[in-house]
Amino acid sequence: MHLVGLAVKHKTFGQGVITESSNKMVTICFSQGDKKFIYPDAFINFLTLKDKSVQSEINATWNRRLQEENAQKQILQEEQEQRQRIRTMKIAPNSQAAFHVDNTATDEIFASGIVSSGHYLSGYSKGAPRIPSRLKPNSACLLTECPKDSPEQRRIVGAFMVEGDFQGDLCRDGMVKSHSQHKLRLNQENSLMFWNYFDHSGAIPPWGGPVFKYFSNNTMQQILFDMKKALSGTEDEPVINEFYEYFCEINRLPDIGKDTQ
Repeated sequence: MHLVGLAVKHKTFGQGVITESSNKMVTICFSQGDKKFIYPDAFINFLTLKDKSVQSEINATWNRRLQEENAQKQILQEEQEQRQRIRTMKIAPNSQAAFHVDNTATDEIFASGIVSSGHYLSGYSKGAPRIPSRLKPNSACLLTECPKDSPEQRRIVGAFMVEGDFQGDLCRDGMVKSHSQHKLRLNQENSLMFWNYFDHSGAIPPWGGPVFKYFSNNTMQQILFDMKKALSGTEDEPVINEFYEYFCEINRLPDIGKDTQ
């Protein structure tokens, strides 16, 4: 907006003319000398332009800024309230999940940030989306793949926290949404073997029909901790560190790394 040369009136200094302007400041020449003012704030409280149309534009700019600031404050308040709810929520001991994903579907899952819980295979709800009732904001999910020629040589290829407001018992469509920040994908070099984290005698058990399985919070913590070690020194190190710290915080778990120091 071009303001230089426009006449203004100040409550104290009287009549003046704008001699310089920027996105944040204006300089006005009064009979007492030049004065600098914050733009556009001063035009709401102290200054009035003689050109009413320009004054109206400034007022509109100010109102838009107020609306944006209030919207941002609302977002921050909601985030703080959500974080507080998470900190005080009841933590179930087995609220983590591992998903079996087809090798050809992995790219789409990471692109969309959504993984399906599959469908019920029997009973009254057969064919309906499986409700991931145990998944809450404290839940992390693993994505696992299995080579077609090597049954149950299952690798962890990714992990994500669920959305901060996700409530699995209300998820009727079976679409589990990932957190916007706490998620990562592993490559062949730093992926982990899934079954190494579970006790089993003899042969590794078959996965079976369900798309996902629940397991304990402590086991997930160990997996994420091992991911930290696997990704140390890589570009994903800050991502997994923040992921791990967030997981421990909302599950109220001590950092197991401190026990080894």
